Amino acid sequence: MAATYFLDTSALVKRYHVERGTAHLDAVFAEPDATFIIASITIAELTSALVRKREEGEIPREALLRILSKFSEDLIAEFWILDIERHHIQDAQELILRHGLRTLDSLQLSLLLVTKALSPVFLCSDVRLLAAARAEGITVQDPSAIA
Repeated sequence: MAATYFLDTSALVKRYHVERGTAHLDAVFAEPDATFIIASITIAELTSALVRKREEGEIPREALLRILSKFSEDLIAEFWILDIERHHIQDAQELILRHGLRTLDSLQLSLLLVTKALSPVFLCSDVRLLAAARAEGITVQDPSAIA
């Protein structure tokens, strides 16, 4: 049976910028028939993360433009994108109270929980968010922790 993966930004950035965990993420994306899901906010979050890397000198300007272009192509070809609706914000508020999450992390988890019936593997490199997802009954994987 093909796997379903839900990626948060901390994991997805490894797809577009080589860092610890990139090799594992590349292997996941090479799985035949795998499904990849992201929250719509991940688009802005990933752009922000990559621009920060550019400002810190990790990514040259030309490479940033190529990466963002590739990401735009992948949005069409690779990902199911879940949009935030009002009830997700209400769910996120409850998740903040339950797990002490930051705002965007609670929204990520809120959307992830919508996919729970698909038995997704949550790919994430944020320790607090991983713990919250695990507490909510989600299978988690930190690409940066896998050699």
